[in-house]
Amino acid sequence: MSDALKYLAVLIAGIAPVSEVRGAIPLARTLFSDNGSFVLATVVAVLGNLAVAPLVLYALELLERFLIKRYEILRRTYESALKLARRKSRGVERYGLLGLTLFVAVPLPATGAWTGSLAAYLLGLPRSKSLLAIEVGVLAASSLVYAATALGYELIKALFFM
Repeated sequence: MSDALKYLAVLIAGIAPVSEVRGAIPLARTLFSDNGSFVLATVVAVLGNLAVAPLVLYALELLERFLIKRYEILRRTYESALKLARRKSRGVERYGLLGLTLFVAVPLPATGAWTGSLAAYLLGLPRSKSLLAIEVGVLAASSLVYAATALGYELIKALFFM
């Protein structure tokens, strides 16, 4: 596989809702054995994941307007779901943008930029402040995943390949 395709695979993994940086950075380590290429691939993964929040935050508003105008049953279902989500997310509302940042920063499944953007939108948090909180969370998660991946790789190398 050419390097361009490897970088593209890392970018797609960084953008994808299932993997985000939590999967893209380990993929970068798997695809690139030299440290320089690994660092560059990590930057590509992070940039891809940083692009998610602005797109999702703006797309949700457009999608909502489109669905509500066209389908009455979807509008009623959506409004019910929105009320339930707001009631159930009092903890996130309590901590506001800091809670959103911490939520995105924890590198666990379903806690990344996609879910953070959806939560911010459903909670009605200010879009520009939410975007900043999500992006800081992505950078924090990226740092944690990068450190764990790099450390794990060096540990495996030291233990098995002396």
